[in-house]
Amino acid sequence: MPDQSDVEAALAGFLAGVLYPEGAAQATVMGPVCRVFPGWPVAAALEADLAQGVVQVSVVAMPEHRRDTTRYPVETVVTRAPVATLVARVAGDGVVFSGVAAPGQVAGVRVDGRPYSYRIQAGDDAGAVAAALAALVRVDRPAALVGVAIGLPGGVGVVARVVTDGSGGAEVRRQVVAFRVSVWAPSVSVRDQVAAALDVALASVTFLDVDGWGCRVRGGAGAATDQGGAAGIWRRDVGVSVEFPTASTGALPAMLFGVDGVNGVLTSV
Repeated sequence: MPDQSDVEAALAGFLAGVLYPEGAAQATVMGPVCRVFPGWPVAAALEADLAQGVVQVSVVAMPEHRRDTTRYPVETVVTRAPVATLVARVAGDGVVFSGVAAPGQVAGVRVDGRPYSYRIQAGDDAGAVAAALAALVRVDRPAALVGVAIGLPGGVGVVARVVTDGSGGAEVRRQVVAFRVSVWAPSVSVRDQVAAALDVALASVTFLDVDGWGCRVRGGAGAATDQGGAAGIWRRDVGVSVEFPTASTGALPAMLFGVDGVNGVLTSV
């Protein structure tokens, strides 16, 4: 779910890519070393960097420039569930488990028309899953546990499955927030060179990926601040506004067999 701090971090990452198109291990496109980060600079660190000719670029939200743009009904977006890492298969008159058991997966067995399910816990392996399901099945019928296999003598309609939880999110609000991108440099020429490059980049981008959500970006006006010139600090601000959603997200359990009685309780499985 995008948050204001996530947008700050995404903008900082985007701007770092503009200044370091070949990666942070290479030089910037204009020469001087640049540090790009979300938040306001720390005075001591800023002074130390500028004394070494290092440019700082800060990204800060301006919550006083915030506007609600909610205009659509709430709609839940569901993502595809990942592939299960634990495998269950029917073998003869029983069920065999293999692979890696991991939280977020549910293993199930249906025999004689009765479904049984077990939600995998941290630390479980295939044998632990088989043991847990065998214990549930034994409440109603014989079930022999042999390592990672469950023997179901005389079982009718045996089915074994493993499913994983998916995820979903619902956009509950949308807003436009202004952000200030500040270039802090040791000279006017370096300040203007870096700020101009960032201004063009922000004016050229349309959408920014923030935590998996597409957020609309609009470049804005900037201004130079020379009051600190006497102290060797030259600053120029570049404005940008970002429209992003506030969303409610959570895990969505998958269905194993349909609607039936599970472990003695009628439910969707």
